Amino acid sequence: QSGRRPFFYIYDAEAGKIDKIPGINGRSEKSLEKFSTSPDGSLIAFIGNDGYIIVIEAKSKMWVADLKMNGSVRALSFTPDGKFLLSSGSDGEVYRYETV
Repeated sequence: QSGRRPFFYIYDAEAGKIDKIPGINGRSEKSLEKFSTSPDGSLIAFIGNDGYIIVIEAKSKMWVADLKMNGSVRALSFTPDGKFLLSSGSDGEVYRYETV
């Protein structure tokens, strides 16, 4: 995980380099410390502010979706096949979002 700051790093294993991403355009998250990566590495889902999950495309680092929960997001994970993103939060519910 990255630390408590409004930017994150992506490691490119093929190129052997680390890219610092200054944030997500259009979002003003105070922290991008908690996230989950899809099994194929194509998507990254961050826990955002106020019950939002921010999904970006890993290669372009561009925002692709905001998902909203009724309570604050506490945990998230992609299913092993990558077809769904699961999340849970302060409202005690488990949410399932289709990713394909």
